[in-house]
Amino acid sequence: MELLKKKRQQSAESARRSAARERRDGIQPDDQVKSPLWQQVLLLVCFSLILGILVTPHYIVLPVNYQVGDVADHDIKAVHDFLVTDETATQKKREDTGRTSLAIYDLDEETAQHLRERLDAAFTMMRAIFQQPVESSGVEKGASAGSSRAIHKSAKEKALEKKKDFEAKLGITISDTDYAILLKAEFDPRFEDAVIELAEHVLAGGVVGNKSLLLSQMQNGVVLRSVQSGAEHRAMDLLSYLSVEAARRQMRLRASAILDEENRKVRTAMVHLAQELLPPNITFNRNETELRRQKVVEEVKPVFFQVKKGEMIVREGQRLGAEQVLKLQMQVQGKVERGVIFTMLGTALLGGLLVWLAVHLAGKYIRRFSAEIKDLLFMAVVLIILLVLTKLSIGVADAIHSAFSFMSQAAIFYMLPMAAGAMLVTIFFGPIIAIIFAFFLALLAALVLDHQINLLFYYLIGSLVGVQGVVVCRDRSTPLRAGLTVGLTNAMVILFITIAYQKVLTTQTGVALLLGIIGGLLSGVVTTGLCPVAEMVFGYTTDVKLLELASMDQPLLRELMVQVPGTYHHSIVVGNMVEAAAKSIEANSLLARVASYYHDIGKINKPQYFVENQAGGENRHERLAPSMSSLILISHVKDGVELAKNYRLGQGIQDIIQQHHGTSLISYFYQKAVDLQEKQKNSKGGDVPQVSVEDYRYPGPRPQTKEAGLVLLADAVEATSRTLTDPTAARIQGLVQKIINKIFSDGQLDECELTLKDLHQIAKSFIQIIMGISHQRIEYPEPASKGSEGKVHADGDPDHRSAKRDRNGSREDSDEGEEDLKRLGIS
Repeated sequence: MELLKKKRQQSAESARRSAARERRDGIQPDDQVKSPLWQQVLLLVCFSLILGILVTPHYIVLPVNYQVGDVADHDIKAVHDFLVTDETATQKKREDTGRTSLAIYDLDEETAQHLRERLDAAFTMMRAIFQQPVESSGVEKGASAGSSRAIHKSAKEKALEKKKDFEAKLGITISDTDYAILLKAEFDPRFEDAVIELAEHVLAGGVVGNKSLLLSQMQNGVVLRSVQSGAEHRAMDLLSYLSVEAARRQMRLRASAILDEENRKVRTAMVHLAQELLPPNITFNRNETELRRQKVVEEVKPVFFQVKKGEMIVREGQRLGAEQVLKLQMQVQGKVERGVIFTMLGTALLGGLLVWLAVHLAGKYIRRFSAEIKDLLFMAVVLIILLVLTKLSIGVADAIHSAFSFMSQAAIFYMLPMAAGAMLVTIFFGPIIAIIFAFFLALLAALVLDHQINLLFYYLIGSLVGVQGVVVCRDRSTPLRAGLTVGLTNAMVILFITIAYQKVLTTQTGVALLLGIIGGLLSGVVTTGLCPVAEMVFGYTTDVKLLELASMDQPLLRELMVQVPGTYHHSIVVGNMVEAAAKSIEANSLLARVASYYHDIGKINKPQYFVENQAGGENRHERLAPSMSSLILISHVKDGVELAKNYRLGQGIQDIIQQHHGTSLISYFYQKAVDLQEKQKNSKGGDVPQVSVEDYRYPGPRPQTKEAGLVLLADAVEATSRTLTDPTAARIQGLVQKIINKIFSDGQLDECELTLKDLHQIAKSFIQIIMGISHQRIEYPEPASKGSEGKVHADGDPDHRSAKRDRNGSREDSDEGEEDLKRLGIS
């Protein structure tokens, strides 16, 4: 069993050392990527689509400043295939199509019926006058024949008076001669039927109002549309339709057949009446014809001719004509061709693959980089904003060049604050990630600007200089100074580009140099302005913010100093210890020191329950149950995190506060609870609830970074060092060695990046600081004393001084030789 246990210990130690080597070499395990996969995939898809839209060549806007009659100052070739609308051919095609559009004629199939109704109403009204009873005339029954004639005469007079009403019913004007004939016949129904028959005879064949207009459509025919049913058919035999004049002539001929028994005057009167009443039942619908013709014309597709990539549009010195200007305009518009969607999709897929590979490899092989969603989102937002700004600058450059000819379009591109992106990434993620970001940004910006390789070098060099300028950023003015350096570098690069393209130094070159310097200064201003915004929105903590938090004028530190002075002085000493240790292992010494100042701020809520603030007074834990004491001690971590959130200390400090105890055991109160359980079991007998070791452990998590591990180690070492009554060099060294061994063996450092070499350097730094505080030099070192052990630690945990470990797999210190790193801190 002992052999098996020893092998397990050796295997665990081997795995721990292997993990330490991986961390030392910058390799991080995959499980440190905390962001959910779906969030990363969603961000990658959105970013890739936006990238595809911005970079796809069909969406590139190329500046054009030429008008008809201008002289080209250089050769202009087509940069890609595109189509140009042939306006002349298109207009001719539309006119031809419009001419072939059929005219629309309305056919009213109920014209004869309407005419019959009008005639019936008019004739019936007039006949009623002659059919009135005798009484209506005021003559008594049995009147003589003379009286009857008088009545008839009176009816005719009344009918004569009704002529206007009769004409109104028919809608026409009747001559007195024709009306007299109708009056004489007392509006005989035979005459009414004759008029209707005459009209129906000609209407059946179709009567058109404007026969000459109809015949103009002989070649194509017309569309005859029923007014009632809406049914349409194409009519080609247009000669068969009668004009109004021809219809009237036919009526005159037809009257001889149907009114052969009547005298000529009667026939003439009926023909006149029928001719006046005859309406055309086929009419030209001008509105519908124009609507249909316009629709047909609009459906005509434009006529294009193709311009191939590389085709010469205009040569230098040549005067531009309308067609050449049109070609240049069409190239600017970048008409979306049939394959543009696939081009954009392919560009998005390529860009997405490249970004995924970069993020994956960076997360796997670059130290201190974790692919958290907020970090990826921040870099994606910065990249997209700068690319959109680049896209918009194309139109701005065109407008400025048109207004001020001494400024070239490229000069405007030199003014873009492209280095600001890499500078921001440097401040928040370090120079390695920023260099990769700078390559991406410069490449994509050059693609957006139509593959201008000179701009790729310009943006890349400026970004790299900006990265160098803000690697150490300890005040708000650092980005401004870096921006000035970037501006001067930009001017130098512009000068080199001018020489490389064998161009002479002109006014445009001078303006470009000035704008390059302005671009660098803008990068510094943008970086300075966006840093606080990013700190607030994304919860980042920069060195400048850390220096501000380290000031003793901070409200939280002043409150800590006044309410819990013991904890405050403990935090200051811990800060000095971790700062020295962090510098020795190349960790972030500023973050470690400032986090140490705030790591115990949770004790502000219950200061008297922590021994460093009791000042020799009553220990309140003596009257509490071990479980309650444990809850109070554990709560200071949670309270500290809440205070860090309320005071906006930043995610980095908040994480260290949460991790500075890891999942360590509060062994003093755990042992006290176990002893109390034993006493209850011996005195009462029977079943007594078991003490759960998890109730006496801090919730964690364990330290995830070097800085968090340093704070955990320094917190334990500093608190325990105060129990030494005679702090000799040997005792201090033994104490530091023992505490680090205990924490290492407990696995509290398994999830951070500290290596065994780092632990050795940390121990040396701790020993030097503690010896400096004690102000003693011992000539003959002796083993560390145990006489002072057993008191309650500042946070209620005496396990740093107890000779025995808890029952959870503990053993005497004399048996720990195989796992202890006994040479820690020994030069």
